[in-house]
Amino acid sequence: MKRSYIIFLFLFCLLIACAQPVIVNQAVPAVDSNYNLKKEMTVSASSGWQSSGISLQKGQKIIIKASGLWNKGFASDCGPDGYSGSAGEIRYDSGYGAMALLGKIGNGQTFFVGSYLNLEAPSSGELSFRPNCAEIGFWDNTGGISASIYLPGPSSVYTEKVSLRDTQNEQLPVQKSKTVIKKDGSSWAVVIGISKYKYSGSQLPNLVFADDDAKIFARALGSLGWSDSHIKLLLNEDATQRNIMIALESWLTKAGPNDQIILFWAGHGYPDPEDPEKVYFACYDTDVSTPATGYRMDYVRRALEERKAKNVILFADTCHAGKLITRSEGGRGISIVPDLNKLVREKTIPKGWVFMVGADTDRQAIEHTSWSNGAFTHSLIKGLNGEADGFQSAGLKNGVVTMGELKAYMTAVMPEETQKVLGVAKHPVIATTTGDPDIWNITLQEIK
Repeated sequence: MKRSYIIFLFLFCLLIACAQPVIVNQAVPAVDSNYNLKKEMTVSASSGWQSSGISLQKGQKIIIKASGLWNKGFASDCGPDGYSGSAGEIRYDSGYGAMALLGKIGNGQTFFVGSYLNLEAPSSGELSFRPNCAEIGFWDNTGGISASIYLPGPSSVYTEKVSLRDTQNEQLPVQKSKTVIKKDGSSWAVVIGISKYKYSGSQLPNLVFADDDAKIFARALGSLGWSDSHIKLLLNEDATQRNIMIALESWLTKAGPNDQIILFWAGHGYPDPEDPEKVYFACYDTDVSTPATGYRMDYVRRALEERKAKNVILFADTCHAGKLITRSEGGRGISIVPDLNKLVREKTIPKGWVFMVGADTDRQAIEHTSWSNGAFTHSLIKGLNGEADGFQSAGLKNGVVTMGELKAYMTAVMPEETQKVLGVAKHPVIATTTGDPDIWNITLQEIK
């Protein structure tokens, strides 16, 4: 009997050991001295394809080194080489281990990156990364992998030299950025921030910094050359459902087809308990016991679509803001089910739109007195005020912040800031509805 018990115990322990995914660790060689660091970025465990902002030509040599830890929720932490098994879920690509770091150039074939990769670009396009995990398995992933991208030669981005003459008619080489797109039309912004609610309570608590977030964002637009007449700022008691509807569906009719529209919203969001697919922005006069007193997020998107503007950029620092893209769950700071790629492939959102929304996996408020803002807005404003200019060679340091530079800055800095203050890294969700890399060359700055 005792012997049978020992055999049973041994088999049970063996079964448990075999059920755990095996972590793979690849040897990482040194980077060739002829290569220089082009960019560093953090690849989130809970998102699909994430662009590096670096465009490559077919045959171009590149080295990628990756480090850090992420996990499949219930499984042990693993590095960029992933697990040797499926970690109990359907993988994005069954040809590689679950949670391995994968890469893709443009619309080319997916390839394994892991801890180290030295290759010649098999196609031309923008380099992107993702974890090897199916979209349905993103919800409980945590962590991120730091990817360092090396290219041969100088680490600076390509610039075009144009010759200008000084007062003595001598030729002087001047670097001129090719990355900034001057807007053909005008820019219009609706900026909403609600900290105090008329019917506040346990289901709709007042916030601390949402109204300040909106005010500081509007001031940032002013410092970028915007006219006050092109900014509609609605705060607290002015941000009623009626006033917001007038701003989006009447005031914005001034925008033309060549114009740019910005929507910034900081506050609460909530689902209809009877129909969770209906998710609402909370207005000042919202009574959550009557969900329709909020502003449905799909109606917000529809109002913006009707303007047929060339570019629409949405900044949202609020719970459920992911519903602008797809369904989400959580508290302010955003928890989002990251299947934007599916919607983009199905072309259910107009081209020329850019989304920048709070954090990808948080279910609680990301506000802290260290910032006097929400974490997302804190990083956003720092980037717009110049810190994103030329960040990690995402563009030239030329006094103009492009959306590509802002994306690179937010992706790197927001996780660092939240890790330092909150003890856990929070990642923004940044995406576009077009495959045109020039979308990242637009700027919020009014260039005369």
